[in-house]
Amino acid sequence: MSNAREIKLRIKGINETKKITKAMKLISASKLKKAKQMHEATMPFFRRVQDIMTDILAHLPDIESVYFRKAEDKLDKKSGYIVVASDKGLNGGYNHNIIKLANSVIKKENSVVFPVGNVVLNQMIKQGYNTVTDFGYDGEINDIAVAQSVADHLIDLFKAGEIDELYLIFTEMESAISLKPRIMKLLPLEKTDVINPEKEIDRFMKLSLEPTPEEVFDVLASKFVKGILYSGFIEAYVSEHSARMNAMDNATSNAEKIVNKLTLNYNRARQAAITQEISEIVGGAASV
Repeated sequence: MSNAREIKLRIKGINETKKITKAMKLISASKLKKAKQMHEATMPFFRRVQDIMTDILAHLPDIESVYFRKAEDKLDKKSGYIVVASDKGLNGGYNHNIIKLANSVIKKENSVVFPVGNVVLNQMIKQGYNTVTDFGYDGEINDIAVAQSVADHLIDLFKAGEIDELYLIFTEMESAISLKPRIMKLLPLEKTDVINPEKEIDRFMKLSLEPTPEEVFDVLASKFVKGILYSGFIEAYVSEHSARMNAMDNATSNAEKIVNKLTLNYNRARQAAITQEISEIVGGAASV
């Protein structure tokens, strides 16, 4: 009967683990839903900013801005990379895939990494990348104030010429089961990226921009970059919890399969023990 007892203890342990994985799945599902709601609530503002920038570029196509500055002729051009992973594991290949993409595109020479998440931070330091930890990020990836703080810091570095290009490496959720790591250029801006193709242009509208069109455009461009960064942060946050939700769902399903198999083994072991006891009783009675 000892074998049956061991199986019973294993079943109990796996059932306890199953409760944890199921709870983690529900928590991730709740956070995912909340993040989507926050994103939907803030995006209308940034879309409006883009619409105004579209109007400005339509009427002033030759406008100059530091946000359009390119360093094509600069020999030691320096690139910055915001790499977004997570602080924790148990999310399938989410962290591995983003670090793999980062390793494939980031050159250690003339590059600086701004890591978001402890996993990517530890990996970038371990692999010898030029890593900066103090850039306005405080561990709250789904907070719009944090995205604004990060954007302000990195825009200042771009304006000062300390970085010439800025990229965001994050995970995009194409569907509930398809997560795709991608890289997106944040700075310098391209006029084609700023223009909203769905915006109807009123060619007869008169623009009055004070103090100057360039200053107004720079303020809007700053908010536009913050909007893109925040959108990328939320996309990564949603992808992380989607990956964890799927991983915990698979773990729960696997636990149920193991429990079913162990239950069958337990019943067989118990039946074998009962049969053996009956045989011993019958044999003992026959010998009397």
